[in-house]
Amino acid sequence: MITENEYAHWLFNVPGLGNKSIDKLLCSGMNCKEIYEADSKEFKGILTPARIKSLENSKRSWDFELEAKKLKDKGISFIPRIDKRFPEKLKNIPDPPFAIYVKGNLPDPKKPSVAIIGARLCSDYGRQMARTFGRGLALAGVQVISGMARGIDGISQKAALEAGGTSYGIVGCGVDYIYPPENKPIYDQLCINGGVISEYPPGTEPKANFFPMRNRIISGLADIVLVIEAREKSGTQITVDTALEQGREVLAVPGRVTDRLSDGCNLLISQGAGVAISVSDVLERLSHFASVQKGEIEAKDCSNTSSGNDEFSYENLFEKEPEKTIDEEILDLIDIIPVSASNIIEGLSSRDIDISIPQLMTKLMDLTYKGLILQEGVYFRKKV
Repeated sequence: MITENEYAHWLFNVPGLGNKSIDKLLCSGMNCKEIYEADSKEFKGILTPARIKSLENSKRSWDFELEAKKLKDKGISFIPRIDKRFPEKLKNIPDPPFAIYVKGNLPDPKKPSVAIIGARLCSDYGRQMARTFGRGLALAGVQVISGMARGIDGISQKAALEAGGTSYGIVGCGVDYIYPPENKPIYDQLCINGGVISEYPPGTEPKANFFPMRNRIISGLADIVLVIEAREKSGTQITVDTALEQGREVLAVPGRVTDRLSDGCNLLISQGAGVAISVSDVLERLSHFASVQKGEIEAKDCSNTSSGNDEFSYENLFEKEPEKTIDEEILDLIDIIPVSASNIIEGLSSRDIDISIPQLMTKLMDLTYKGLILQEGVYFRKKV
């Protein structure tokens, strides 16, 4: 029996049909199966004659069993918007993809995500910053999103994976196509500890015009977009523009005013972007983002009190507020040997204490300011 997802896969691969044409068809009231079974006369006024002809030709040539086997053999998942697995963050962005292909996994919607982007031809400073932020965010439990490209993208993702974190590469080709070739080790690790995602069918080779389109997915899957090294006029600016259009917050790592590779970041900061000097700056913004989201949820909850559904609660959507003794619990887990935030989270979890990464970082900062602990990069230890 052919599933609705398989019909969606066929529709997504009709030559000449893009996201907008597919949306027009679906908005006419038909589902993907009904579109496949419908007479071509029903598409008049919705599609051009050329697209109607392409649709009819595709019906005769498409082999559902063979196409399903191709995906299965390559370990690739096809996830259309009608699938409950489709990321909620992508549904409401301008020009959302009708579907995506995934090799590996999708980002966990319950965990924070940061997109790290920047120059392909980066400096030693840029490489150092990419490693620092990629590793630090991963150790703090943040998912790193990027484009698996040369330079800042690949370096930050490699650092995140080496730190034991998860990362997701959004590519401008098929998810079975490794580009650039030298990033194969990163690609292999992404498929295990994260995922490779694309809106282009398997076997699609990279093209220059594909990359600007994929940038809206990079920013769309992230809570925050972090820019590390970018020229004033570069492809990075396209991702920044889409991020701002999507309502995402943009942070930039500053650089020397004499360094052309930092012109883009410095310009963003002068225009109002947040400054990211350390991993803590990003985590602080994630904490603010989570608190705003929680406030919006609680506001909606209060406005719906007259619905009569008094038993419904939003408390499971966010981590519970830490107990008053949480500072003592955290101090018990910190010794003179430096430990990371992820180690502390694991220790608290073993004590049945639920706390989010942003909440923990706030507590750690408070303890640092009080002089009870010291911070060394992304690690913390007791003050001797």
